[in-house]
Amino acid sequence: MINIVQIGANKGNDDLSHLIGENQPNILVLVEPMLFHNENLKKFYEWVNNLFIENVVIDINSDNEIDFYYHLDDGPGYEVASLDPKHIYERHTHLSKDRISSIKITTLNINDLFKKYNLKDIDILFIDAEGHDDEIIKSIDFDSFNIKKLYFENLHIKDIKVYDLLKLKNYNIIKNTGTNGWCDLAIKLN
Repeated sequence: MINIVQIGANKGNDDLSHLIGENQPNILVLVEPMLFHNENLKKFYEWVNNLFIENVVIDINSDNEIDFYYHLDDGPGYEVASLDPKHIYERHTHLSKDRISSIKITTLNINDLFKKYNLKDIDILFIDAEGHDDEIIKSIDFDSFNIKKLYFENLHIKDIKVYDLLKLKNYNIIKNTGTNGWCDLAIKLN
């Protein structure tokens, strides 16, 4: 049995779901800020016994209310929702700047998320946070939590020093994994 956490679950049916296959995880915690994806996630993962959905934004601090941006023309999937409105129209040039909207979402620090579910050992941490992946990784307390495999979207990494941090924490990095090559995988060596 494995412990899995996904940051940015959207509506399921992604690289993480292919990794899991039909293996029953011990726990599957899905973080998806946009509440309306919950029904799709519950339906997609209905076979998982211990499924938990958190409608929060993973950020440096917990319990803040922040704006979370999405584009009105990106529905119903809203796959490019982000903490940064510029991320939406600069990275996805087919979406116009004037159709961005926002909702208020509560923040949760990733370490607080792990503590909430009593997770010391995480077999798979999958992060797809649309331009916030490196900030989330830098905020992880690697001394308190044993993360065996960390997948993260490589398309929008702003601080490449995150790779040095992962190597320092004894991870081997495999670049361009997943269906489209949009993920990098950090595997803990010990």
